[in-house]
Amino acid sequence: MAEQVISVPRRRLPKRSFRITVVDGEGRTSEIRAKGASRSRVRMELKSDGRDVADIQEIRPWWSRSSTVPARALLDTTRQLAAFSEAGISILDALDMIAASTKHAPMRRALQAMVEDIRDGETLPQAAQAHASVFPDYYIAMLEAAERTGNLPNTFDTLASYLERDTASKRAVKSALAYPAILVILGTVAVVVLSTVVLPRFVEFFDDLDVDLPLATRLLMQGTAFLAAWWWAIVGTIVVLTLAVAGYGRTAAGGRRIDRIVLRVPVFGPLLRDIALERLCRVLGNLAGAGVPLVDALRLSGAAVGNRNYRYAIAETRDGVLRGEGLAEPMARTGAFPTEVVQVLRVGEQTGRLTDQLEHAARFYAREVDYRLKTLTALIEPFALLVVGGAVGFVAVALVSAMYGIYSSTSVGG
Repeated sequence: MAEQVISVPRRRLPKRSFRITVVDGEGRTSEIRAKGASRSRVRMELKSDGRDVADIQEIRPWWSRSSTVPARALLDTTRQLAAFSEAGISILDALDMIAASTKHAPMRRALQAMVEDIRDGETLPQAAQAHASVFPDYYIAMLEAAERTGNLPNTFDTLASYLERDTASKRAVKSALAYPAILVILGTVAVVVLSTVVLPRFVEFFDDLDVDLPLATRLLMQGTAFLAAWWWAIVGTIVVLTLAVAGYGRTAAGGRRIDRIVLRVPVFGPLLRDIALERLCRVLGNLAGAGVPLVDALRLSGAAVGNRNYRYAIAETRDGVLRGEGLAEPMARTGAFPTEVVQVLRVGEQTGRLTDQLEHAARFYAREVDYRLKTLTALIEPFALLVVGGAVGFVAVALVSAMYGIYSSTSVGG
């Protein structure tokens, strides 16, 4: 279908600030700041002054840098780009129309900036690469592959399918954890209210009567007194431990070790493993199918997986591919991937159908994720009820048994 060009009024956008590394005629580098409507215009203006641009980065306000684009906004934009591309509308006009209609401010700013950059001569992947907080690395890599093949509609369809699946998986995980989280919060509030508001009044009543209290009541009173006296130490310890674990997790070895331990946690570990493997197979298959070289596809897939243990294993696999060892053998040598994944990739290499095999594996793990999510929901809900009900019940029993004991002793004494 021939590409259609639709006349869209050009909006007057504010100038953007850039941090630029320039090289003068004598080869000396320096860093300057400049403003312009796009990177290309700033680059051309500096070149007309006899200075070559070695690097140019946009300087965004702090509120813009901190703004993130949710997966849903990126999915909606990708769907619209797929529809417009299929209809034969130019990518420039498609971006312009989507920017005018989107309600998400960070996405709108990114699309508007991309429109200006493309109008001034940059390609679509180059314009998208300037907005790494909006477009993931694998997204840009697939755009680069589509630029070489000229098949943007299918590429946007593939990206939309992946984003839809990824969004659905995250939504399912949140839904599975929402109800137990609400139960835990409500139960915690109930226990805190009973222990800090109701119990102190009973303590005064018990002290006045000078009677022997049941074990459960004594334990509750001692526990409450301990928390009231040392709550600051407990909170401080939790904060320090959290910061220590977070700091350790930022190191390469620490992050890998923590993620490896997380994968061994019962119930949660297998779920997180299947989510990572499904994402790896799907992203790697999409990139390979789009014509991205396998070495680059592995690098981008590792960034998309999330789990640092698998990311490190994928980096080792990539090194093996660079040495000419193929894909399956170095992946098996890492010991991080299940045997079935390695076997699927080995068959794909031998038959020349690696993309198809990766797609089959992605569908398999997608079904496994759905099954494990249902299992997790079935296990978490009764467990949360048991914990919360046990805590609230213990407090209630401690108070009621004390009152019953006092009533019995006073009745006997009377």
